[in-house]
Amino acid sequence: MRIFSSAQACGFGPISKLAAITPLFKGATIDFTGRDVALDFARRHGHRFTRIEEGDTQRYEDVAAGLAEADVVVSVMDAELVFWAVRAEVPVLFFDSLLSFWLTERTIEDLAARAQLVRWSDDETARFVFDTLTPHERILVAHLLATRSYAQNFPGVPARIDSLTRAGASHLELCGPIVDREALESALSAPSPDGLPDLLINLGGFQNFFLDYESHNAYLDLLRRWVTELASNQPDLRRILVCGGAFREPVAETHGDVRIEYTMLPHKEFLRHLAHAPLYAVPPSLTSLHEAVILRRLPLLLPEQHYGHVTNLRALRGTAIAGHAASLVDLGSRFEVPEDDLGGTRALDRLTRELLADEAEYRSFADYLSKRLADYRQLTDEERAAAVDELAGLLDGPTPAGLLDRIGDRLVPTGRTS
Repeated sequence: MRIFSSAQACGFGPISKLAAITPLFKGATIDFTGRDVALDFARRHGHRFTRIEEGDTQRYEDVAAGLAEADVVVSVMDAELVFWAVRAEVPVLFFDSLLSFWLTERTIEDLAARAQLVRWSDDETARFVFDTLTPHERILVAHLLATRSYAQNFPGVPARIDSLTRAGASHLELCGPIVDREALESALSAPSPDGLPDLLINLGGFQNFFLDYESHNAYLDLLRRWVTELASNQPDLRRILVCGGAFREPVAETHGDVRIEYTMLPHKEFLRHLAHAPLYAVPPSLTSLHEAVILRRLPLLLPEQHYGHVTNLRALRGTAIAGHAASLVDLGSRFEVPEDDLGGTRALDRLTRELLADEAEYRSFADYLSKRLADYRQLTDEERAAAVDELAGLLDGPTPAGLLDRIGDRLVPTGRTS
């Protein structure tokens, strides 16, 4: 079987999920086309793919050859690839870790009708209909169009599945963590790495439709300044390891007796560090939460990088992990952002930039975040375990391996919208 694949280029979440599920297709040839952070991650994990090429799935010329050769398409949150696969009549499996997040003012029935037009209309009409949808609506329509689709569990996801199922998407199924089980199991059984950090910080892929490493990067500068001060103020943290896509070129600094390393580790190596690190801090990224739960590590949730993190933290309200989280909203109402993916993300970038520019504002932020870290360090092993158990109950579901085993090679369209 030949598979043509891609993943949305927004952080490491989508592409790490694609890399996690490729081993489930035993004996398959798996080609990947993508760009930006997704392409970078795929190249660093080239053993999971047969062929890796740079390309933009919004452009038909970049996917035409792959579709012509493919028996099946696998897309992780890349709605454009689903569009082209459906138009080419190639079966498509669609994976989504944020189903409850996608915003729309349309009814699901309206989206289902548009999915029918995308599937059955002429090329020009299908493209026009798809282009009139917002990026979030395209993801929802991709679920309706896919041969099979899978939504990773999180508060709000089961209800969204129910609404899509009533609109005809009987091929949409709930699944548990879409993570690299092989790498996680290896991390749990492996010995502690040499030079284990006292504090592991994971800033993820960071890049998305607005944030980048060069200009819209105030969050990275804000956290680097705080980490530098932390090293000076807390010498018991002898080694701090900061991982993320922004640190493709490793940098090491020494502040007193504390060594800070900024780097981008291969995912398997990062998980090995996570499995043994005594302290772990990460923004409220769903992939990071799923991995931490499986490894039985309770993270300190760092302030939000983008609007998706705002909604993730809101969905966890009332849980222990949210109670200990650091959120910009705690600094005042001016840190409340528009309820819009792009607008909210732009606002967060502007607000973090303002924190850096105003010394008094920055000091308030740094003191607050340091206090959150201090409180997190005071948690007992029993409190951490209880918080992990609570979170695990919210994230559990059938494994992707089990769901894929059920369909085997029978990728038969089902549901009224297929």
